[in-house]
Amino acid sequence: MSTKWLPLESNPDVMNKFIYKLGVPKDWSVVDVFGLDDELLSTIPSPVLAVLLLYPLGKEHDKLVKEEEERIKSSGQSVSDQVYFLHQTIRNACGTVALLHAVANNTGRIKLGEMFVQVLSCMLLLITLVASN
Repeated sequence: MSTKWLPLESNPDVMNKFIYKLGVPKDWSVVDVFGLDDELLSTIPSPVLAVLLLYPLGKEHDKLVKEEEERIKSSGQSVSDQVYFLHQTIRNACGTVALLHAVANNTGRIKLGEMFVQVLSCMLLLITLVASN
């Protein structure tokens, strides 16, 4: 068995095909954001339920995350237990994990069928199996 995860291309068409197979209705979609100025942001369909960011990870990122976690804890801030979070433990699964987060954290807004629960359970099992090899 291969322990490689096939990455999702950072392309709205590819990501939409993936989320639709998860059971997300076609009235929701992934779109590109071409910039953060008002004119470009006005082209994005509304409402926006999630934003996916692509950026490189490294030692500096790890340091910043640790500092932020310490700041949050020391300030008494907590994260709601209603937030779904899956820690990415395998290479190349970032797009898959990001889309699972986006959908799973919006189940109150996105009408999902039983298919999503079944697919999410299978995805979690696959991610666990791949990560353990």
